[in-house]
Order: sequence, then structure tokens, then C-alpha cells
Amino acid sequence: MVERAFLEQFTGATLGNYRLEQLIEQSKWGPVFLASSRTGTSYTIRFVGAHIQEKELDTDAHIVFLGRFQQEANQVAALSHPHILPLLDYGNYRGRPYLVYPHIPLTSLRSLLAQSAAPTDLKSVGRYLDQTASALEYAHEHAVIHRNLSTACIYIQANRQLTVGEFGLIRIYELSRQDSSQTGKIFNGSSESSSPEQLLGRPIDAYADTYALGAVLYRLLTGHPPFSGKTREEVMRQHLYAEVPSLKLWRQGLPVDLDHIIIKAMAKEPMRRYRQPIIFAQSYHQIVAPYEPYSPLIASQPVTPVQVQSFAQTSASLRPVKVERNWMRLSRRRIVALLAISVGVVATGSMAIAGAEFLKGRSLSGGVGAPNANKTVPVAPPSMKNVARGNGTTLIQSAEVPVNSAKTFPIANQSNPGVLIHLPNNRFVAFDTTCTHASCSVNYDPQDSLLKCPCHGAIFDPAKNAEVVQGPAQTPLAPIKITVNADGTITA
Repeated sequence: MVERAFLEQFTGATLGNYRLEQLIEQSKWGPVFLASSRTGTSYTIRFVGAHIQEKELDTDAHIVFLGRFQQEANQVAALSHPHILPLLDYGNYRGRPYLVYPHIPLTSLRSLLAQSAAPTDLKSVGRYLDQTASALEYAHEHAVIHRNLSTACIYIQANRQLTVGEFGLIRIYELSRQDSSQTGKIFNGSSESSSPEQLLGRPIDAYADTYALGAVLYRLLTGHPPFSGKTREEVMRQHLYAEVPSLKLWRQGLPVDLDHIIIKAMAKEPMRRYRQPIIFAQSYHQIVAPYEPYSPLIASQPVTPVQVQSFAQTSASLRPVKVERNWMRLSRRRIVALLAISVGVVATGSMAIAGAEFLKGRSLSGGVGAPNANKTVPVAPPSMKNVARGNGTTLIQSAEVPVNSAKTFPIANQSNPGVLIHLPNNRFVAFDTTCTHASCSVNYDPQDSLLKCPCHGAIFDPAKNAEVVQGPAQTPLAPIKITVNADGTITA
């Protein structure tokens, strides 16, 4: 935790269009301030990172981190959904990255549950589940994973509508730890809803959010998290190895099938979970209101970049990733060192460039609130959008898909995803997961390296162009053309 005395010197500092008025919270991710704009509008500004109190923030690794922070924040800021707390702006103050949110009255579900003030009737719980699933579904379609969903970051607004906050927050914090002496592999998220793959330090995908949503539903229905213990480590072990306790342990009279869908959502193996949050929500409604038509929530706002309200300078030298001037007086040796980080991956070199440009906004004079102490960055459209067949969009870094494993990705205009498989022979292949027998979504089984349909038992061999190994399917799965690029990215 950052020393309060250190943070109090920030009060009164000017960050572009914002003036820090008061320290209102010290969270594990970083301090939170009440801020005001020149027009008198109030905002919440959250500093984030593992370096808030460090004096030297111009190391090569930190510059790379700032580039990654800029990319992550840019993707989150482009999200526009009625149940996602909007990220309005972001920037860095003396090398310390911050995020800007609206300052509005919010109460977390966790607080309401602790006070026994949250509605627990099945209809109200279903409404909260719908809104949360809709927010996650929208974010996943725009290549953003929450990574740390829990009742602590799901809020009830004054109009009783739900909003999900902290998208991208833990990802930014983890990135900041990777360039510090701290161990970047330790997961620092909520022990209430941490998926097994996160606790093991493995690469994650949208299935981690489905796991967390299952834990959230469990707590909404019972008032208790699915796993509890005296220490964080004890809870983590249960997430890794224990079965989800029956809802009857805490609440009698619930439909038995609710246990089944939560167990499926919180399966230890990611690909055994619901492939989409909205399908999980639909399963809930089929149990609690089987005779009522179910219509999943659709975002009522257009997908457009957030317009940043900022009076900070936005000259060409400050625009994301565009590099033109003196690189903040970096020497030729330092430039070469930055570009060599991460085994010479070109994308990481780009992050170094972006971070150097981004860090130009820091205070070089060292005084709080000094001129040009901060520059905020205009939000541009996200660099990775909804994955569609054959449009050249980046799916993932090849290093994030271990040998004999698979990752799913959305396909435009259809519910079943595509699947990218790293075969045991080190070759990458991709297919539409829609079974050619009955349109169910197939799953990859690493035990025998085959794709299997859970509905009728059809089996396909991805090493042989997804040819049929076992019926009732008669034709292979549809292939998806992919390219493994020299920089390690995989595009489709």
C-alpha cells in the first residue's frame, strides 16, 4: 500500500484538464482521487500500477509498460455499453498511469450483500445476471476480457441499473509488475471468483470471465461466495481442486438444475464451461421461467470511440504510436535495447515507441503540478476488433497457445466460435466449431487431440483437416484460413 503522506502531495496537482481535489481511497491497484475539470465537472481518477511510490520511472522496461498501458486503456475506452462503467480518458502523471471515470453514486453488489440489502428473488437475480452477461458479451466481442469480475466491481446505480467496472484494471496492474522486481506470475485478483487457469499463471481467454460469472451468480443466490477459508491460499486451493458446493448448503427450495448450470460455468477445464456468458444467462432463465420467452439484452448504444473531454494538448507528437521527434533524448544504445525486449518481437518494440511518446507527458522538472506535468491522450478506435473469417484480424500471439491446446475466438454473425488449435506436431490450424451434424459447438480434447461434439458424439481430427473420425456427422468441419506471422501473431 502506498504511504498516505506520499499521496497527499498529489492533492492539487493538475493532470491535463483535471485537478486532483482529494484522496478518497487506497485500493490494491493504486490510489483513487476525486478530481474536477475546468468546467467544474467531478471525475474519479484512479492511478494504477506497482510503481506509484518509486522515484525512477524512466527505465527501459517502464517505457515499454507505458506503451502496453496505452494500448490496453485505448481498447477499454472504446467500449460503449449501457452496463459498462465508461473509461472517459487516461494519461500519465510523471510516468504514473491513471484512468479517468465519471464520478457518480455507485454501490457494489458486495456491499449490498454484506448488508443483506440485495434482492435475492430469482427474477431480480436473473435481471442482474442478464445485465452482467450482456456487458461481458459485448466486451468479448471487442477483444476485451475483464479478468477480475466479482461482486466488488459490479455496481448498482441510483436508477437501480447495474454497471460493471474495472475492465482492464488487473491486466494493467499485472503488466506493471512485469517490469518491476515483483513476480509477475502471481495472480492478484479476487479470490472470490478466480478461475483455475488464472491461479496457475496460464494464458486465459473469455472462459475465465464465464467462471467468474458463475461465482457471482452463486453469491447472488446464496449471499456467500462458492469457496471460503481463513486464508487466501485456502480459497485458491478450493478453486483449483474442490467441487462447487450445492446451493442447498445456504438456501433451500432452489431448483436443483441451478446447481448444474453453476457447476458447468465453473468447470475446472475452461472448454467445458459455457462458451458465452449470454448462453449461461439463457440457461438460468430456462430453469427459473421455462414458459416465458427469453430475449437476451442487446447494447442500446452504438459502438463508437469515446469522445474525450480534455483540454490537454493533442499535437501530432502526442498521438498514439506515431513517432517523429527526439524520443525524449534517448540514446541510440537505449533505442536498440528497447527494441530488443521480449526476444525482439516487433510488437513489443512498438510498445516501447508508444511508451516513449506517452512518457513525454511526464514532468521533467519534478514539481507537482508543473507545466506540462501531464498530457492526456485522445482515445482512438481499438487496435483489435471483432474477429471475422478471413479479414486479416489478429487472433492471438502464438506463444499464448501452448502445444496441444486450443483457444476459441468469435466469428462474425454466428453464435458458435472458431477454434485455433496448436497441434502436437507444432502446427497451427483453425476451424469453425459448428458440428456438421446438428450445429452444436465442438470442443478440443487434448487427451487424444481430437475435436468432439458434446451433443451427439461426433468426432473430428484437426490434424487431418477436421475429417470425420466418428459419426453421426458425415462431413468435415469448415476450415478457417490463418497465417502465423514472423512477429508471432496469428491472423485470420
